[in-house]
Amino acid sequence: MNPTSPIDPGSDTARSQYSFTSRWHVAASQEDVWYLFEDQLASDDPFVWWPGMDSERRGDDIHVVAGSPVGYTLRFRLHDIVEEPKERVTLQSDGDLDGEAALVLRGVDESSSTIDVSWHVDVTQPWMRATRLALRPVFVLAHHAVMRAGERGLNSWLVENRQRDSDPVR
Repeated sequence: MNPTSPIDPGSDTARSQYSFTSRWHVAASQEDVWYLFEDQLASDDPFVWWPGMDSERRGDDIHVVAGSPVGYTLRFRLHDIVEEPKERVTLQSDGDLDGEAALVLRGVDESSSTIDVSWHVDVTQPWMRATRLALRPVFVLAHHAVMRAGERGLNSWLVENRQRDSDPVR
């Protein structure tokens, strides 16, 4: 399995403080990944498979507490989630991360796919804004570590669910 591929290492843009694009390599077809998205986005804990990410569905929104590998915690709400079946999910965020994200699914072959994740955010915690220039490299590395953990967690979760679903004892 290839690790997360950072396409954009976290560039500054005029409209947001951080702009990231990552590519996840997933050992499941585009269709299987889409059905997982549908099921998980509707569940009480949409990111149960993502280490360090606690999530809770509240109505149409998802409230997230994300732990950083360097010790800080981000709290944000995902809302205005729009699904384009089997192709794309877009959403808005507010809280410690104010911005937008898009996840684009692409099939590679019948048993693998990619997810391109674009994330454009402003940080709102005063300490992060004040230390932005000095700690930017740390924030960028932490983002990539969290994304790698998500990619690994998703692939592990898919394997576990396939094994459970094919277990003849169940």
